[in-house]
Amino acid sequence: MRNLSSQKILKDEECFEIIRKKLHKDSMEDFSLITYEVVPIDEVNGFMGQYFTLKATVASPQSPLETRNINFFTKLPPPMTSPLYDFIQNYGAFKKEVALYTTVFPEVLDSSDKRYIPECFLGLEDDVIVLEDMAHCGYEMTDKFKPFDFEHCKILMKTLARFHAKSLIFEELYQKSLHDKYSHCMQETLWPLKDGRAKATFDAAVKGIVSLIDLIPELDEEQRKTFSKKVNDLCADHTNKLLPSMKHKNVLCHGDLWANNILFKYDIDEKPVECCLIDFQLARYNPPVHDILCFLQFTTMRQLREKHSKELFKIYYKSMTEALEEAGLNISTVFPWDEFLESIEDLRVMCIIHGVLNIPIMLLESAAVNKYFLNEPELLENILYVDRTPLLCEQMKHVPQYRDRIMDTLLELYDHVAG
Repeated sequence: MRNLSSQKILKDEECFEIIRKKLHKDSMEDFSLITYEVVPIDEVNGFMGQYFTLKATVASPQSPLETRNINFFTKLPPPMTSPLYDFIQNYGAFKKEVALYTTVFPEVLDSSDKRYIPECFLGLEDDVIVLEDMAHCGYEMTDKFKPFDFEHCKILMKTLARFHAKSLIFEELYQKSLHDKYSHCMQETLWPLKDGRAKATFDAAVKGIVSLIDLIPELDEEQRKTFSKKVNDLCADHTNKLLPSMKHKNVLCHGDLWANNILFKYDIDEKPVECCLIDFQLARYNPPVHDILCFLQFTTMRQLREKHSKELFKIYYKSMTEALEEAGLNISTVFPWDEFLESIEDLRVMCIIHGVLNIPIMLLESAAVNKYFLNEPELLENILYVDRTPLLCEQMKHVPQYRDRIMDTLLELYDHVAG
Protein backbone atom coordinates (compact mmCIF):
# COMPACT_ATOMS: atom_id res chain seq x y z
CA MET A 1 0.00 0.00 0.00
CA ARG A 2 1.37 3.38 -0.99
CA ASN A 3 2.26 6.15 1.41
CA LEU A 4 -0.09 9.04 0.71
CA SER A 5 2.48 11.71 1.28
CA SER A 6 2.08 13.47 -2.07
CA GLN A 7 5.74 12.87 -2.88
CA LYS A 8 5.46 9.10 -2.26
CA ILE A 9 2.33 8.20 -4.23
CA LEU A 10 4.63 7.57 -7.18
CA LYS A 11 8.35 6.91 -6.96
CA ASP A 12 10.73 9.16 -8.86
CA GLU A 13 11.75 6.37 -11.23
CA GLU A 14 8.09 5.50 -11.88
CA CYS A 15 7.25 9.08 -12.75
CA PHE A 16 10.19 9.38 -15.10
CA GLU A 17 9.29 6.12 -16.85
CA ILE A 18 5.63 7.18 -17.23
CA ILE A 19 6.68 10.48 -18.77
CA ARG A 20 9.25 8.77 -21.01
CA LYS A 21 6.58 6.37 -22.35
CA LYS A 22 4.23 9.25 -23.09
CA LEU A 23 6.84 11.30 -24.90
CA HIS A 24 8.06 8.29 -26.86
CA LYS A 25 4.47 7.77 -28.01
CA ASP A 26 4.41 11.42 -29.08
CA SER A 27 7.74 11.00 -30.92
CA MET A 28 9.65 13.21 -28.49
CA GLU A 29 12.58 10.95 -27.63
CA ASP A 30 14.93 13.60 -26.27
CA PHE A 31 13.60 15.63 -23.36
CA SER A 32 14.48 17.04 -19.99
CA LEU A 33 12.14 16.74 -17.04
CA ILE A 34 11.88 20.13 -15.41
CA THR A 35 9.44 19.39 -12.61
CA TYR A 36 6.62 17.08 -11.58
CA GLU A 37 4.14 16.71 -8.74
CA VAL A 38 1.29 14.42 -7.74
CA VAL A 39 -1.73 16.32 -6.45
CA PRO A 40 -5.05 15.00 -5.13
CA ILE A 41 -8.22 15.56 -7.11
CA ASP A 42 -10.48 17.41 -4.70
CA GLU A 43 -13.86 16.41 -6.06
CA VAL A 44 -14.92 12.82 -5.41
CA ASN A 45 -16.24 11.39 -8.68
CA GLY A 46 -15.94 7.68 -7.87
CA PHE A 47 -16.45 5.39 -4.92
CA MET A 48 -13.78 2.73 -5.28
CA GLY A 49 -10.46 4.52 -5.16
CA GLN A 50 -8.35 7.58 -4.39
CA TYR A 51 -7.70 9.93 -7.28
CA PHE A 52 -4.69 12.12 -8.16
CA THR A 53 -3.16 13.99 -11.06
CA LEU A 54 0.49 13.55 -12.00
CA LYS A 55 1.53 16.93 -13.44
CA ALA A 56 4.81 17.17 -15.30
CA THR A 57 6.66 19.92 -17.15
CA VAL A 58 9.21 18.94 -19.78
CA ALA A 59 11.35 20.66 -22.40
CA SER A 60 13.44 19.72 -25.38
CA PRO A 61 17.18 20.27 -24.93
CA GLN A 62 17.16 22.09 -28.28
CA SER A 63 14.55 24.57 -27.00
CA PRO A 64 14.89 24.63 -23.21
CA LEU A 65 12.71 27.72 -22.84
CA GLU A 66 9.78 26.09 -24.66
CA THR A 67 8.19 23.95 -22.00
CA ARG A 68 5.33 21.46 -22.31
CA ASN A 69 2.88 20.43 -19.59
CA ILE A 70 1.65 16.81 -19.39
CA ASN A 71 -0.99 15.42 -17.05
CA PHE A 72 -1.77 11.82 -16.07
CA PHE A 73 -4.71 10.45 -14.10
CA THR A 74 -3.56 8.38 -11.13
CA LYS A 75 -5.71 6.01 -9.08
CA LEU A 76 -4.97 4.11 -5.89
CA PRO A 77 -7.20 1.67 -4.00
CA PRO A 78 -9.29 3.12 -1.15
CA PRO A 79 -7.33 3.86 2.04
CA MET A 80 -6.82 0.93 4.41
CA THR A 81 -8.99 2.71 6.98
CA SER A 82 -12.01 2.49 4.65
CA PRO A 83 -14.37 -0.53 4.69
CA LEU A 84 -14.16 -0.40 0.89
CA TYR A 85 -10.47 -1.35 1.04
CA ASP A 86 -11.20 -4.82 2.41
CA PHE A 87 -14.09 -5.30 -0.01
CA ILE A 88 -11.98 -4.43 -3.06
CA GLN A 89 -9.10 -6.58 -1.83
CA ASN A 90 -11.35 -9.57 -1.15
CA TYR A 91 -13.13 -9.49 -4.51
CA GLY A 92 -10.31 -8.17 -6.66
CA ALA A 93 -11.86 -5.07 -8.25
CA PHE A 94 -8.65 -3.02 -8.43
CA LYS A 95 -6.59 -6.04 -9.44
CA LYS A 96 -9.08 -6.72 -12.24
CA GLU A 97 -8.82 -3.21 -13.63
CA VAL A 98 -5.02 -3.37 -13.66
CA ALA A 99 -5.17 -6.73 -15.46
CA LEU A 100 -7.59 -5.38 -18.08
CA TYR A 101 -5.36 -2.40 -18.84
CA THR A 102 -2.10 -4.33 -18.86
CA THR A 103 -3.03 -7.72 -20.38
CA VAL A 104 -6.46 -7.67 -22.08
CA PHE A 105 -6.72 -4.27 -23.73
CA PRO A 106 -3.25 -4.39 -25.35
CA GLU A 107 -4.17 -7.68 -27.05
CA VAL A 108 -7.85 -7.09 -27.84
CA LEU A 109 -7.88 -3.39 -28.76
CA ASP A 110 -5.84 -1.65 -31.44
CA SER A 111 -4.46 1.87 -31.83
CA SER A 112 -7.71 3.23 -33.27
CA ASP A 113 -9.46 2.34 -30.01
CA LYS A 114 -7.26 4.59 -27.90
CA ARG A 115 -9.72 7.45 -28.30
CA TYR A 116 -12.36 5.74 -26.18
CA ILE A 117 -10.20 3.85 -23.67
CA PRO A 118 -7.48 5.83 -21.83
CA GLU A 119 -3.99 4.56 -22.43
CA CYS A 120 -2.33 2.96 -19.42
CA PHE A 121 1.22 4.03 -18.58
CA LEU A 122 1.61 2.14 -15.29
CA GLY A 123 -0.46 -0.62 -13.71
CA LEU A 124 0.63 -2.42 -10.56
CA GLU A 125 -1.65 -5.04 -9.03
CA ASP A 126 -3.49 -3.84 -5.89
CA ASP A 127 -1.26 -0.76 -5.92
CA VAL A 128 -1.66 1.95 -8.58
CA ILE A 129 -2.93 2.74 -12.08
CA VAL A 130 -1.64 5.68 -14.12
CA LEU A 131 -3.64 6.57 -17.23
CA GLU A 132 -3.81 9.19 -19.93
CA ASP A 133 -5.59 12.20 -18.43
CA MET A 134 -8.60 12.43 -20.74
CA ALA A 135 -9.64 15.76 -19.22
CA HIS A 136 -6.30 17.12 -20.43
CA CYS A 137 -7.26 15.76 -23.88
CA GLY A 138 -10.49 17.74 -23.98
CA TYR A 139 -12.94 15.23 -22.50
CA GLU A 140 -15.41 16.32 -19.81
CA MET A 141 -17.51 14.66 -17.16
CA THR A 142 -21.20 15.52 -17.25
CA ASP A 143 -23.38 16.51 -14.30
CA LYS A 144 -24.59 13.16 -12.96
CA PHE A 145 -27.91 14.71 -11.92
CA LYS A 146 -28.65 15.82 -15.48
CA PRO A 147 -30.11 12.89 -17.45
CA PHE A 148 -28.46 12.19 -20.79
CA ASP A 149 -30.27 13.43 -23.89
CA PHE A 150 -30.53 11.56 -27.19
CA GLU A 151 -27.31 13.05 -28.62
CA HIS A 152 -25.21 11.86 -25.69
CA CYS A 153 -26.83 8.41 -25.85
CA LYS A 154 -26.16 8.18 -29.59
CA ILE A 155 -22.44 8.85 -29.15
CA LEU A 156 -22.23 6.29 -26.36
CA MET A 157 -24.04 3.63 -28.42
CA LYS A 158 -21.60 4.04 -31.31
CA THR A 159 -18.60 3.84 -28.99
CA LEU A 160 -19.94 0.93 -26.96
CA ALA A 161 -20.70 -1.06 -30.11
CA ARG A 162 -17.10 -0.75 -31.29
CA PHE A 163 -15.84 -1.74 -27.82
CA HIS A 164 -18.08 -4.82 -27.71
CA ALA A 165 -17.19 -5.72 -31.30
CA LYS A 166 -13.56 -6.20 -30.24
CA SER A 167 -14.61 -9.17 -28.08
CA LEU A 168 -16.44 -10.80 -30.99
CA ILE A 169 -13.53 -10.16 -33.37
CA PHE A 170 -11.02 -11.61 -30.91
CA GLU A 171 -13.10 -14.73 -30.32
CA GLU A 172 -13.71 -15.30 -34.02
CA LEU A 173 -10.00 -14.88 -34.74
CA TYR A 174 -8.72 -17.15 -31.97
CA GLN A 175 -11.77 -19.44 -31.65
CA LYS A 176 -11.55 -19.06 -27.90
CA SER A 177 -13.68 -17.06 -25.49
CA LEU A 178 -12.26 -14.07 -23.66
CA HIS A 179 -13.63 -15.59 -20.48
CA ASP A 180 -11.48 -18.70 -20.95
CA LYS A 181 -8.33 -16.85 -21.99
CA TYR A 182 -8.54 -14.11 -19.36
CA SER A 183 -10.46 -15.81 -16.55
CA HIS A 184 -8.29 -14.01 -13.99
CA CYS A 185 -10.01 -10.71 -14.79
CA MET A 186 -13.54 -11.76 -15.73
CA GLN A 187 -14.76 -12.56 -12.22
CA GLU A 188 -17.71 -10.73 -10.66
CA THR A 189 -16.43 -7.97 -8.36
CA LEU A 190 -19.60 -6.19 -7.21
CA TRP A 191 -21.82 -9.01 -5.96
CA PRO A 192 -19.93 -12.29 -6.37
CA LEU A 193 -21.73 -15.50 -5.43
CA LYS A 194 -20.09 -15.75 -2.05
CA ASP A 195 -21.29 -15.60 1.51
CA GLY A 196 -20.06 -12.99 3.94
CA ARG A 197 -19.47 -9.41 2.92
CA ALA A 198 -20.58 -9.67 -0.70
CA LYS A 199 -23.95 -11.08 0.33
CA ALA A 200 -24.27 -8.51 3.12
CA THR A 201 -23.64 -5.71 0.61
CA PHE A 202 -26.29 -7.03 -1.74
CA ASP A 203 -28.80 -7.52 1.08
CA ALA A 204 -28.20 -3.95 2.26
CA ALA A 205 -28.90 -2.69 -1.27
CA VAL A 206 -32.16 -4.64 -1.47
CA LYS A 207 -33.24 -3.45 1.97
CA GLY A 208 -32.63 0.15 0.92
CA ILE A 209 -34.76 -0.25 -2.21
CA VAL A 210 -37.65 -1.82 -0.32
CA SER A 211 -37.58 1.13 2.08
CA LEU A 212 -37.93 3.53 -0.86
CA ILE A 213 -40.99 1.69 -2.14
CA ASP A 214 -42.78 2.88 1.01
CA LEU A 215 -42.20 6.46 -0.18
CA ILE A 216 -43.92 6.12 -3.58
CA PRO A 217 -46.95 8.45 -3.37
CA GLU A 218 -48.60 6.97 -6.47
CA LEU A 219 -49.07 3.58 -4.77
CA ASP A 220 -51.42 2.69 -1.94
CA GLU A 221 -50.41 0.52 1.00
CA GLU A 222 -51.48 -2.76 -0.58
CA GLN A 223 -49.70 -1.95 -3.85
CA ARG A 224 -46.50 -1.10 -1.97
CA LYS A 225 -46.69 -4.36 -0.06
CA THR A 226 -47.19 -6.38 -3.27
CA PHE A 227 -44.39 -4.49 -5.04
CA SER A 228 -41.96 -4.98 -2.14
CA LYS A 229 -42.56 -8.74 -2.18
CA LYS A 230 -42.07 -8.85 -5.94
CA VAL A 231 -38.79 -6.94 -5.69
CA ASN A 232 -37.51 -9.27 -2.97
CA ASP A 233 -38.46 -12.29 -5.09
CA LEU A 234 -36.76 -10.90 -8.21
CA CYS A 235 -33.62 -9.97 -6.29
CA ALA A 236 -33.31 -13.48 -4.86
CA ASP A 237 -31.50 -14.71 -7.97
CA HIS A 238 -30.18 -11.39 -9.29
CA THR A 239 -26.55 -12.23 -8.62
CA ASN A 240 -26.92 -15.43 -10.67
CA LYS A 241 -28.07 -13.32 -13.60
CA LEU A 242 -24.81 -11.37 -13.50
CA LEU A 243 -22.93 -14.52 -14.52
CA PRO A 244 -22.09 -15.12 -18.20
CA SER A 245 -25.19 -16.12 -20.13
CA MET A 246 -25.66 -19.73 -21.17
CA LYS A 247 -28.19 -18.66 -23.84
CA HIS A 248 -26.89 -15.43 -25.38
CA LYS A 249 -23.52 -14.45 -26.81
CA ASN A 250 -21.30 -12.72 -24.24
CA VAL A 251 -18.70 -9.96 -24.61
CA LEU A 252 -16.47 -8.03 -22.27
CA CYS A 253 -18.91 -5.51 -20.80
CA HIS A 254 -17.88 -2.35 -18.97
CA GLY A 255 -20.44 -3.19 -16.27
CA ASP A 256 -20.74 0.26 -14.70
CA LEU A 257 -21.76 2.78 -17.36
CA TRP A 258 -23.10 5.64 -15.28
CA ALA A 259 -22.47 9.33 -15.89
CA ASN A 260 -19.17 9.61 -13.99
CA ASN A 261 -17.63 6.74 -15.96
CA ILE A 262 -18.31 8.29 -19.39
CA LEU A 263 -16.39 11.38 -20.55
CA PHE A 264 -17.49 13.41 -23.57
CA LYS A 265 -15.72 15.68 -26.03
CA TYR A 266 -17.77 18.52 -27.53
CA ASP A 267 -17.60 20.61 -30.70
CA ILE A 268 -17.80 24.42 -30.80
CA ASP A 269 -21.59 24.21 -30.66
CA GLU A 270 -21.42 22.15 -27.44
CA LYS A 271 -22.65 19.06 -29.25
CA PRO A 272 -21.08 15.77 -28.09
CA VAL A 273 -18.87 14.25 -30.77
CA GLU A 274 -16.83 11.58 -28.94
CA CYS A 275 -16.90 9.75 -25.63
CA CYS A 276 -14.42 7.85 -23.52
CA LEU A 277 -15.08 4.97 -21.10
CA ILE A 278 -13.27 4.92 -17.76
CA ASP A 279 -13.23 2.79 -14.57
CA PHE A 280 -13.42 -0.92 -15.41
CA GLN A 281 -13.44 -2.34 -11.88
CA LEU A 282 -16.90 -3.89 -12.36
CA ALA A 283 -16.32 -5.27 -15.88
CA ARG A 284 -18.21 -8.47 -16.68
CA TYR A 285 -18.45 -11.14 -19.38
CA ASN A 286 -22.12 -10.69 -20.25
CA PRO A 287 -24.46 -10.23 -23.23
CA PRO A 288 -23.88 -6.81 -24.85
CA VAL A 289 -27.38 -5.66 -23.91
CA HIS A 290 -26.38 -5.79 -20.24
CA ASP A 291 -24.23 -2.71 -20.88
CA ILE A 292 -26.78 -1.11 -23.20
CA LEU A 293 -29.81 -1.46 -20.95
CA CYS A 294 -27.98 -0.69 -17.69
CA PHE A 295 -26.47 2.41 -19.29
CA LEU A 296 -29.96 3.63 -20.20
CA GLN A 297 -31.22 2.95 -16.68
CA PHE A 298 -28.23 4.66 -15.05
CA THR A 299 -28.19 7.82 -17.17
CA THR A 300 -31.61 8.58 -18.68
CA MET A 301 -35.23 9.14 -17.73
CA ARG A 302 -38.03 6.78 -18.64
CA GLN A 303 -39.46 9.22 -21.16
CA LEU A 304 -36.29 9.10 -23.27
CA ARG A 305 -36.05 5.32 -22.96
CA GLU A 306 -39.60 4.84 -24.20
CA LYS A 307 -39.20 7.34 -27.04
CA HIS A 308 -35.71 6.52 -28.32
CA SER A 309 -34.65 3.01 -27.20
CA LYS A 310 -35.50 1.30 -30.49
CA GLU A 311 -33.60 3.94 -32.46
CA LEU A 312 -30.62 3.67 -30.13
CA PHE A 313 -30.60 -0.12 -30.49
CA LYS A 314 -30.42 0.32 -34.28
CA ILE A 315 -27.58 2.84 -33.97
CA TYR A 316 -25.67 0.41 -31.76
CA TYR A 317 -26.21 -2.49 -34.14
CA LYS A 318 -25.24 -0.46 -37.21
CA SER A 319 -21.97 0.61 -35.54
CA MET A 320 -21.21 -2.97 -34.54
CA THR A 321 -21.97 -4.10 -38.09
CA GLU A 322 -19.43 -1.61 -39.43
CA ALA A 323 -16.79 -2.62 -36.85
CA LEU A 324 -17.17 -6.30 -37.73
CA GLU A 325 -17.08 -5.57 -41.46
CA GLU A 326 -13.77 -3.75 -41.00
CA ALA A 327 -12.45 -7.00 -39.54
CA GLY A 328 -13.86 -9.04 -42.42
CA LEU A 329 -16.76 -10.49 -40.41
CA ASN A 330 -20.46 -10.63 -41.22
CA ILE A 331 -22.68 -9.67 -38.30
CA SER A 332 -25.55 -11.84 -39.55
CA THR A 333 -23.48 -14.92 -38.73
CA VAL A 334 -21.60 -13.58 -35.70
CA PHE A 335 -24.41 -11.74 -33.91
CA PRO A 336 -27.77 -11.85 -35.78
CA TRP A 337 -30.30 -9.05 -35.27
CA ASP A 338 -32.99 -11.46 -34.05
CA GLU A 339 -30.67 -12.77 -31.33
CA PHE A 340 -29.88 -9.22 -30.31
CA LEU A 341 -33.59 -8.36 -29.98
CA GLU A 342 -34.28 -11.56 -28.06
CA SER A 343 -31.54 -10.77 -25.57
CA ILE A 344 -33.06 -7.32 -25.01
CA GLU A 345 -36.39 -8.85 -24.07
CA ASP A 346 -34.80 -11.51 -21.87
CA LEU A 347 -32.61 -9.06 -19.90
CA ARG A 348 -34.85 -5.99 -19.78
CA VAL A 349 -36.39 -6.49 -16.31
CA MET A 350 -33.11 -7.73 -14.84
CA CYS A 351 -31.36 -4.55 -16.00
CA ILE A 352 -34.11 -2.32 -14.63
CA ILE A 353 -33.61 -4.04 -11.26
CA HIS A 354 -29.85 -3.58 -11.58
CA GLY A 355 -30.49 0.12 -12.09
CA VAL A 356 -32.84 0.32 -9.12
CA LEU A 357 -30.22 -1.32 -6.91
CA ASN A 358 -27.32 0.91 -8.03
CA ILE A 359 -28.73 4.36 -8.86
CA PRO A 360 -29.44 5.33 -5.21
CA ILE A 361 -25.70 5.22 -4.46
CA MET A 362 -24.54 6.63 -7.80
CA LEU A 363 -26.70 9.75 -7.39
CA LEU A 364 -25.78 10.65 -3.82
CA GLU A 365 -25.12 14.36 -3.52
CA SER A 366 -21.49 15.36 -2.95
CA ALA A 367 -21.94 16.23 0.74
CA ALA A 368 -23.28 12.73 1.42
CA VAL A 369 -20.48 11.12 -0.58
CA ASN A 370 -17.85 13.05 1.38
CA LYS A 371 -19.52 12.24 4.69
CA TYR A 372 -20.03 8.52 4.13
CA PHE A 373 -17.20 7.57 1.78
CA LEU A 374 -14.41 9.82 3.01
CA ASN A 375 -14.92 11.12 6.51
CA GLU A 376 -16.84 8.61 8.63
CA PRO A 377 -15.86 4.96 8.01
CA GLU A 378 -18.32 3.64 10.59
CA LEU A 379 -21.22 5.16 8.64
CA LEU A 380 -19.88 3.63 5.42
CA GLU A 381 -19.63 0.25 7.14
CA ASN A 382 -23.31 0.45 7.99
CA ILE A 383 -24.57 1.42 4.53
CA LEU A 384 -22.32 -1.13 2.84
CA TYR A 385 -23.13 -4.13 5.01
CA VAL A 386 -26.22 -3.44 7.10
CA ASP A 387 -28.86 -1.03 5.81
CA ARG A 388 -28.88 1.89 3.38
CA THR A 389 -32.35 3.02 4.44
CA PRO A 390 -31.45 6.10 6.56
CA LEU A 391 -29.08 7.49 3.92
CA LEU A 392 -31.39 6.90 0.97
CA CYS A 393 -34.46 8.26 2.74
CA GLU A 394 -32.50 11.35 3.76
CA GLN A 395 -31.51 11.96 0.14
CA MET A 396 -35.10 11.42 -1.03
CA LYS A 397 -36.28 14.05 1.43
CA HIS A 398 -33.69 16.75 0.78
CA VAL A 399 -32.50 16.33 -2.86
CA PRO A 400 -35.30 16.86 -5.44
CA GLN A 401 -33.21 15.70 -8.41
CA TYR A 402 -32.37 12.51 -6.54
CA ARG A 403 -36.02 11.88 -5.68
CA ASP A 404 -37.16 12.45 -9.27
CA ARG A 405 -34.69 9.93 -10.70
CA ILE A 406 -35.39 7.28 -8.05
CA MET A 407 -39.15 7.56 -8.43
CA ASP A 408 -38.84 7.44 -12.22
CA THR A 409 -37.02 4.10 -12.21
CA LEU A 410 -39.07 2.56 -9.38
CA LEU A 411 -42.36 3.31 -11.13
CA GLU A 412 -40.97 1.89 -14.36
CA LEU A 413 -40.08 -1.33 -12.56
CA TYR A 414 -43.52 -1.40 -10.93
CA ASP A 415 -45.23 -1.18 -14.31
CA HIS A 416 -43.12 -4.07 -15.62
CA VAL A 417 -43.53 -6.47 -12.74
CA ALA A 418 -46.47 -5.51 -10.54
CA GLY A 419 -48.66 -3.05 -12.40
